[in-house]
Amino acid sequence: MISTKVAENFNRILERNPLLIHPISAGKVKLIPSKTPASGDNLGKGQSAGQKTEKKKGQPQPQQQIQKSKETKKEAGTGKAKPTNRPVEVNKKEDIFQAVLLADNFTSSIFGPNCPLRQEGLISLANRKFIDYTLEALSVSGVQEIFLYCSNDVEGIREHINDSKWSSLPNCSIHVIVSEDAISLGDAMRDLDGKGLIKNDFILLSAGVVTNMAMKPLLNIHREIMKADKGVVMTLLHRKMKSTHRSKPKNQSTAIVVNSNTHKIIAFDAKPTGKKLNIPLDGLQGEMDIYMDSVDTGIAVCSTSVPPLFSDNFDFTCMNDFIRGIIINEEILGNSIYLHRLVSGYACRVVDFDTFQGVCCDILQRWTYPVAPDMPFGSNPNENLYNMHKNFVYKAANVKTAAGSEIGKSVMIGTNTAISKGVKINASVLGNNCKISPDVTITESHIGNNVTIGMGCSFSRCILTDGTIWDDSAPQIGKLIMNGEVHPIQPPIEGAEDTDSEQGTDFDEIDDDASDEEPGVCGLQDVDFNTFSSEVMESLSRGFRQNVATENLVLEINSSKFAYNMTFKEVTIGISKAVLNIPLKIHPEFYEEFTPRIQWEKMKEVIIKLKTLLAHYITTSESQMDMIQALEEYANDNIHFRPMLMKALHLLYDEDILPEEAILRWHMSPSLYEAGGELRVMVKQLIDWLETPDSDSDE
Repeated sequence: MISTKVAENFNRILERNPLLIHPISAGKVKLIPSKTPASGDNLGKGQSAGQKTEKKKGQPQPQQQIQKSKETKKEAGTGKAKPTNRPVEVNKKEDIFQAVLLADNFTSSIFGPNCPLRQEGLISLANRKFIDYTLEALSVSGVQEIFLYCSNDVEGIREHINDSKWSSLPNCSIHVIVSEDAISLGDAMRDLDGKGLIKNDFILLSAGVVTNMAMKPLLNIHREIMKADKGVVMTLLHRKMKSTHRSKPKNQSTAIVVNSNTHKIIAFDAKPTGKKLNIPLDGLQGEMDIYMDSVDTGIAVCSTSVPPLFSDNFDFTCMNDFIRGIIINEEILGNSIYLHRLVSGYACRVVDFDTFQGVCCDILQRWTYPVAPDMPFGSNPNENLYNMHKNFVYKAANVKTAAGSEIGKSVMIGTNTAISKGVKINASVLGNNCKISPDVTITESHIGNNVTIGMGCSFSRCILTDGTIWDDSAPQIGKLIMNGEVHPIQPPIEGAEDTDSEQGTDFDEIDDDASDEEPGVCGLQDVDFNTFSSEVMESLSRGFRQNVATENLVLEINSSKFAYNMTFKEVTIGISKAVLNIPLKIHPEFYEEFTPRIQWEKMKEVIIKLKTLLAHYITTSESQMDMIQALEEYANDNIHFRPMLMKALHLLYDEDILPEEAILRWHMSPSLYEAGGELRVMVKQLIDWLETPDSDSDE
């Protein structure tokens, strides 16, 4: 039975991933008519002394990634690759840390093709401009020269820079480059090449990028790759994301095949539509990793040869064109591209409203720390400082909230904003000087500065720009309201960045026999999680009844894990809930048939019998928290289990599966569930006992 199950899952792996060889566990501001190099020591900007930041126990707190760059030693040497017929001039005397920041999206607004907000850099996210997040990351990373490229609303960009701290950075020059004729990334790169501004390897990123990563280590990673491969022209920075992650673009997916040892990109498909991916035969070299969960962060480290490559290839209009062209012509040009996946830190690019809302919540919930509302950063860091309150609520000075108003989780309110009684706000951002009339409902929406909203209005997933006055009580869902006009928020045009999609490439064509299959990519975790959980439930239930050896159960569960491409977190959740469901599977009338005492005895029997299996999977602090949160979620959804939650935690503690620290950390953390507060009260006796000194506890 078990061997058959493993064989079935192995066949499912091959069927869903036919090419899977190596399984994955899962200054000064000025217009630039010509080159104006800047020099000087790297900028070291830290956070203001004495800034107090609240951290909640049990809440994942990403470590501070933005740090001072203390590199003062000049580095010699840049990219030696010469993929074009003309030489690339390299300044070997002075290694200036450069970056190119694209203030425009070039294709269409991130809120839809008909949206009037075309200048991406000036869109407000959590009451700060997009451009402030990227400039902050670059300046504190020690970047000495930033080329800010824009083609829309040039005066707005220029005014924002001149009226902020960006105009007076001591060791960093920001050069505004204007080209109203540029309509693509390729045009911008060709313009930069013509001006001869790029002298060294540089960081390329978009204005919609939010990150707490230091840029210098990324540059060093790229240069280490150059030592082994002189033809490398770019290192892409990607991030692993689940398909349902709130910050992942819903209409974008990427399939990437890389060399397992070097992480050199072998095949790349920006729009996989089937379950098979063709790989060129000359790319089959040793072990390969296939990533179906990789998301572009909008950050790339480029060699000096990148702008000339765009100049010599006018069919390169977007990043996808560039990547495909380099891979296809690798043998001819001798160029290559590498992939670096984030291990720690935060980086994400806003490309539509879903990612806009998701990244905003990430900021409010401090996943981007130290880029947080209560930290001094941005164009005018000493203005509009926010105080953090419970449930990630941030309020600036002079905020008035009337009695009877309800402020939910993940809310940000600007200075001098007045909120009347009966107002309900959840997962939203309000700007400065806003007036919210009674009985207004605001959900997952973004309200600009100086906005007035009349009585009884309702907004869900909406954006109201600065100065809007609105008194229409009809519910507004998915709308952008600007200058009195209403525009629907739509996803960007699919394939707008993929200008060569009709022609295709040698490696991204989908097999004919897969054309009728359901669109998607192999191993979408959330699509198959229920099936995976059912299989785990069946395996553990049979293992409990038939006394199956633990190693056989592990083999069976792992085969299901790889068959459905589950993450370790999903495996932990699936196993934890399956263990709790075994008594109910054996006794369909479990809660009606037995008294509470008998119910716990049978639940305890299952946990004791499967404790070795649990100990095999619950080995890290992350898995411990995942298990406790799975128990909390199960208790939230099953009212009959709530009285047993404390006993279950105590038993798992006694069996050395859950340590004291994990239980206490969970109890101190904010809950995501409706019954979370009640559950924490119900386990208070256990918490008090755990917090008692050992001598008193023994007595």
